[in-house]
Amino acid sequence: MKKVFIDIDRCIGCYTCSAACHYSHSDHRSTVGYGELREDARLPFICRHCDEPACLNACPRNAIKKLDHGIIKRMNLLCTGCGSCALACPFGVIEPDIRSYVISKCDLCPDRIAEGNEPACVAACPAGALAFRDADEAGEKSILLGGRMEGHHPVFRRT
Repeated sequence: MKKVFIDIDRCIGCYTCSAACHYSHSDHRSTVGYGELREDARLPFICRHCDEPACLNACPRNAIKKLDHGIIKRMNLLCTGCGSCALACPFGVIEPDIRSYVISKCDLCPDRIAEGNEPACVAACPAGALAFRDADEAGEKSILLGGRMEGHHPVFRRT
């Protein structure tokens, strides 16, 4: 299964991936959150579509399903916005959207993938920090959080 990988050495914290996610979905809800890794880098948090997702097991309404091709999808009509999945996610990538009482959850842009394209966040990244590739082919040197845990990117600007 393909997943979104981030190279934090290349991420410039521009929020373009979040904007692309927002505008590519009909409900205009971005599922890309941002956070700081220590004080050295600001990076996007994107669902990892885990092999054994804790969010799926935590949902009391069975509103989160694992599809045949490995994508973890939220079923909008079943979700009550209780936040159980957000609490269960060990990576903190699911945030409750308190305005609509529905949890924002990455779906990897299934329409774009069906057409042979990358998810909107990956396609829009101007720095090339996001990559959509097969998790098995990525190897041990590639991890979902990037290759470096501290340091300053020469292009990174603090706001």
